[in-house]
Amino acid sequence: MKKISFLSIMMLVLMAMPLFVSCGSDDDNDDGARDSQLVAEVSGTWMCVESTDTQQSGYELKSLIVGKEITIKKDGTFTSNAPSFGKSGTFTVSGNSITAKSEVGTFVVTVTVSGNKMTWDGTASNGVKFHYVFQRE
Repeated sequence: MKKISFLSIMMLVLMAMPLFVSCGSDDDNDDGARDSQLVAEVSGTWMCVESTDTQQSGYELKSLIVGKEITIKKDGTFTSNAPSFGKSGTFTVSGNSITAKSEVGTFVVTVTVSGNKMTWDGTASNGVKFHYVFQRE
């Protein structure tokens, strides 16, 4: 039996990626309205009331940003006093996902808003996974 090298497998994956990317849905749903709705829901100033950061090694750090604030603006910008977010940055929305960029890196979060609480589950560009709960101020 012939062995397949790791390099061969990677080449196949890279060649197949355009096929997966191009297989998106062509139906005319109203993603723009849904994105605008999420922007409206998250806009404002929020204080972190619960946080868990999980390093790539599995080490968990709790309450790192509790008490820190983030202000999210409808124009696609944010400001924060949380060092892990950076002082300011920009964001884009797609469905219930936010991709944010600042001077400290990029992070992608899945957002859930319920009343005056907002939950983020995501990953930062340094590989740290996080779970944050915010309270609207």
